[in-house]
Amino acid sequence: MPISIIELDSSTKEENIALILGKNILLKIIEDSEKQTLMKDKVVKKIISIPNLCHDEIRLPIEELIKEETLLIAPSFARAMFSFSESKFFDSCLALNASLSDTFLRSKFYNVLEKEISQTAERSLKKMSKDELEDMRSDFMHRIVGAIDEKLVEKENKKMISIGDRIKDKTGFEILIPSSLLLCPECKVILSTEEFRRSRKCYVCNKKITREHAERIYIHTVHDKVKKMWEKNLWFEAYIARLLRRFNCKTWTSVRVMGASGILHEIDVLAIRNGIVLVCECKTGKVSRNDVFNFCTKVADLKAHISILALIGELPESETREFIKKDPAIIRLENMGKKKEAEILEDLKRKLSIKA
Repeated sequence: MPISIIELDSSTKEENIALILGKNILLKIIEDSEKQTLMKDKVVKKIISIPNLCHDEIRLPIEELIKEETLLIAPSFARAMFSFSESKFFDSCLALNASLSDTFLRSKFYNVLEKEISQTAERSLKKMSKDELEDMRSDFMHRIVGAIDEKLVEKENKKMISIGDRIKDKTGFEILIPSSLLLCPECKVILSTEEFRRSRKCYVCNKKITREHAERIYIHTVHDKVKKMWEKNLWFEAYIARLLRRFNCKTWTSVRVMGASGILHEIDVLAIRNGIVLVCECKTGKVSRNDVFNFCTKVADLKAHISILALIGELPESETREFIKKDPAIIRLENMGKKKEAEILEDLKRKLSIKA
């Protein structure tokens, strides 16, 4: 039948739009051009094609490697804070600190103390020369930022290479590339994590350091685009889309889709197969009951025929699991971190044949 598309405004020219038209369904899909460009990168496509990518034995070393790279370039202060934030009593400390802070800030003692300290500090600062103020600022910045410990960086770099070798042995993929840290020769703080032109200003000593005079520490880092894709969890969406294409599905990842209500929904994976619309939610972390209910709301608004909950772990509550079981249009793929790709494909094949 003939179809006419009439543009109401210029927004349609600024977006990458796809339309799905069926007898009782019309979906407007808006693609994120930045994400699509990232996912078309050769290195990214190569890692997505790795079999068993979501399995713990491959996924966890990659996550460990990205975490180690963060620690590799972190100064001592940031490193200490990061280590503390991972401790079991961190949340309790935060709650206690918030409670004590609120109590203290509301007290009359604090109001008097704040006024006295402010006045004293103001008088002292006015008496200081420009050089004294600069020395104080520089000292503060150096203590907060901290110098890079070259021996520690060397130790961490060897650890990263070891993890990278393990990943290469299992996948054949070289995830690390040679890189370098450029430091201020005096303060030993990072000027840049990559080569730069002309000069960079050290934020501790305020001196301009040319590229030639910068001190270098040679390290290894994760491919930048792979790291970006992993941190945004785009890898899991692309991996699920790849599996669905094995069943002759046409797929879109990380898109916004307009529902019957006119609301745009963030959708991890959208697929069509034999006239059936399939919507998938991909979760690599913990899943709450609200996450599940929100997903069901999206599915209902989009009038999707089938929906998939793809989880690296499992649903946290038996009540939520029982709720999903009552809906025959929802496919659960749980504990994918413990399953090989062949097992996932077999499970998906069986469930799709039942629903379709």
